[in-house]
Amino acid sequence: MKNIQERKNMNSCSTDLNAGCLRKGFGKTSTKIFFSLPVLGMISALTIGGLLIFCQDKNNQSNQNNKTEVMQNNQEQKDGILKAIDLYVEAGRKGDGNIAKPAFASTATMSWSENGGLKSVPIQALFDGFSAAKPMEANYKLVTLDVEGNVAIVRIESQFGSDKYADMFTLVKDGSDWKIISKIYQVKK
Repeated sequence: MKNIQERKNMNSCSTDLNAGCLRKGFGKTSTKIFFSLPVLGMISALTIGGLLIFCQDKNNQSNQNNKTEVMQNNQEQKDGILKAIDLYVEAGRKGDGNIAKPAFASTATMSWSENGGLKSVPIQALFDGFSAAKPMEANYKLVTLDVEGNVAIVRIESQFGSDKYADMFTLVKDGSDWKIISKIYQVKK
């Protein structure tokens, strides 16, 4: 008899849409949902976390390849830029302005401040100065090299004989060569 009564109560809930029955049904359903949410959340977190790690690994591999490529391109650019600077210093070392000519654009200038005023001359004045001088000890130390695409700025500390300079150059890539388009300097005391 008890068994029949329970069935009757169940049937009455399934056919009778009163608030008590809805609460009972909702309570059981909500309990199942809320108890399964932590499990669902954990599975979701693990899945998403796994995907993020997988994507991060893929991105790291891609970034690593890009970094290697950028570093290689940067080294090639640096070598090309320093080739022009090396020709400049070599011309002073050997006392031959013609050595420096391939490093400079034909329209390049050389500028400095003298007695508080700006002095600027065509680069031929530098070539003539090197050729008029005797060979001497010459060297430089790279201080700054900044490249953006096909333009660069270089700062060196140079020494020609006993004279020391702070030299700054702007360069532009011309085909596969870097050309100095401007040289400015300050005599160091």
